[in-house]
Amino acid sequence: MCKSRLITQLPVLLSLIALSQSFAQQPSVPLNLEDVVTLFQNGVSEEVIVTKIKKNGKAFDLSTEELLTLRKFGITDTIVKYLLDPSQAYAPAPPVAPASLHTDPPPAPAKPTPPSRKFPDDPLSARVPPEPGLYQFQLNAAVKTDIKMLLGESQGPGLGKVLLRKGKVTAYLVGSSAKTRVTDSDPVFYLRLPEGKSIEEVLLLTLDRNRERREIDLGPPGPKPEFKAETMKPFDSLEVGPRVFRLSTSKLRGAEYFFYLIGSAEAAKGNYGKGYDFGIDMAEETKKYR
Repeated sequence: MCKSRLITQLPVLLSLIALSQSFAQQPSVPLNLEDVVTLFQNGVSEEVIVTKIKKNGKAFDLSTEELLTLRKFGITDTIVKYLLDPSQAYAPAPPVAPASLHTDPPPAPAKPTPPSRKFPDDPLSARVPPEPGLYQFQLNAAVKTDIKMLLGESQGPGLGKVLLRKGKVTAYLVGSSAKTRVTDSDPVFYLRLPEGKSIEEVLLLTLDRNRERREIDLGPPGPKPEFKAETMKPFDSLEVGPRVFRLSTSKLRGAEYFFYLIGSAEAAKGNYGKGYDFGIDMAEETKKYR
């Protein structure tokens, strides 16, 4: 460099030296959360902010409110992690690989969407509520029957909730009659099954009235109930919507009935099965119980 040019730039060099000495003499100001937010909002990279946090060397004891405030400002989890523990090693994110010069193969053609299942026409199926349960339509409104649990009767200490009579188990529902009442011998119900249940796991049973409860013989003690043939009644089922079945019965007499869900019993807990009860008021003998 020629002498005349050096003389021209000398004032600039002296100013830079003075500015450097001025910064060196200034005390180091600890980094605070406001500084971190300001740096982040002004586009400073995560790597630079983490470097300043590690250089600061102070672990911040952040409260829940402070953590939520940092999240509102968009501070990344990585920055928060180093605020809590600046001693951790930092590995910057790998650089983005350049785009390949090779042309990507064309995407595979989309698989055709299978046609939605067609259900038989039914004027009421779409009005069945989404909650699993047994429904009957009265005055064009769906009336739900609450699910009931078959109980037992404790017979002395240690026997649990089960009534043993000559080697058989008798379970019961509380009350001499069901809340859901019909007067038709051919009632129609709509059953929305819960997930994992199939219509083959539903039985229609007749219950016997005994004082203030309705009973059913489950057969000898064992893992599965053994219902008598005369207690089981036939019914027709037709799926009219996703997991929605129209249940049609015929020639039922005035009595108490129970749609029993197979596999719902937990005898060790005093539960001998769950289902939905209803009663038919037709014969004179049923009226004396009401």
